[in-house]
Amino acid sequence: MGRFFADTNVLFPFSVMDLLLALTEDGVHELIWTDALLDEWQDVIVREQKRTPESAASITAEIREFFDDCEVERAEYEALVDEMPGADEDDHEHMAAAVARQPCTILTHNKKDFPATPLRDRGVRVTDPDTYLCELADDLPDEVIDTLVRLAAEKSRPPKTAGDLLDDLEAAGVPNFAAKARSLLAERDET
Repeated sequence: MGRFFADTNVLFPFSVMDLLLALTEDGVHELIWTDALLDEWQDVIVREQKRTPESAASITAEIREFFDDCEVERAEYEALVDEMPGADEDDHEHMAAAVARQPCTILTHNKKDFPATPLRDRGVRVTDPDTYLCELADDLPDEVIDTLVRLAAEKSRPPKTAGDLLDDLEAAGVPNFAAKARSLLAERDET
């Protein structure tokens, strides 16, 4: 099972975050998180008016509770923060947490903020969420599709099919994964 750390920009729109968490719940991969990441996500999602403060706080509280075994505590990575490359000091904490739990993959839409070579030398790979999810679907197609189908079945407000979720994911910036998953769903339906 692979381990990954998602940069804040990957965790909204919520559809991508929802799938990443569901895949962790099903044991397909392991999301690791820090309090700093969840606090940053909560601040951004409220500032961007995507969630109310109460809703955002409820979501982060649920992640902290349900995925408590995936937390990287500050004591595990604090000594590494000043050693991290790149200009964005906010990202240093994210990189340090990934290094503390390497081997690990950092998912981000801003790969330029996460210098690949120095991180690779420390056991951390940097990629975008579309590439990552496509690789995951290539390696574990049945598991990924099982999670997608389960996630769709749990949606009630509004009800959604797996195809609906893939439409949401395509719009959220993972179009190649959505296309690959559609093909995998079609193959499954043919058998």
